[in-house]
Amino acid sequence: MALVPVDIWTISLNQAQPMILTAEESTRAARFHFERDRTHWVAAHSALRSILAGYLNTPALDIVFTIGPHGKPGLANADLEFNLSHSGGWAMIAVCLKAPVGIDVEAVRDNVEIGKLLARTGETNLPAGVPALFQRWTERESRTKAAGSPLLQQPDEGILSVSITAPPGFAASVALVDALPEPNYCGSV
Repeated sequence: MALVPVDIWTISLNQAQPMILTAEESTRAARFHFERDRTHWVAAHSALRSILAGYLNTPALDIVFTIGPHGKPGLANADLEFNLSHSGGWAMIAVCLKAPVGIDVEAVRDNVEIGKLLARTGETNLPAGVPALFQRWTERESRTKAAGSPLLQQPDEGILSVSITAPPGFAASVALVDALPEPNYCGSV
């Protein structure tokens, strides 16, 4: 299986970011009940627009997103694949020119029965320890997101994930369809 480069961006959602949202996105953000959730969503999606604008060489607000049948975002009229995940105070964005991509970042938490959630999705041979279980979860979710399929549907074997460097206390993975991801860390926005 070929190695395919994937650009990985890590964004702190607790640092001030310029707001780059369409009117529809601003309306969606206003629906969040908790201010922290709204602030994090706005920061993550503004960073996504900013990063994609650099790849597409277009103004960030001119980017038009599409939504797949199970909610996976894509780009109208562009051959660029991307995915966004956020948890706690961090977001991670994956960008790939050659294959559908999925990324997942999760805060490792002791109060979540992650082993039971993994078993519910059909995962077997689970590792021991909470951090390892969260890492397995990110592998599963990144594969599901790359495929654009429902979480409870088992991803195809041709969708491969690798662990990636996450902020302390977090687990993260990136996956590609029919390729092995080669992470390229691009920094943050």
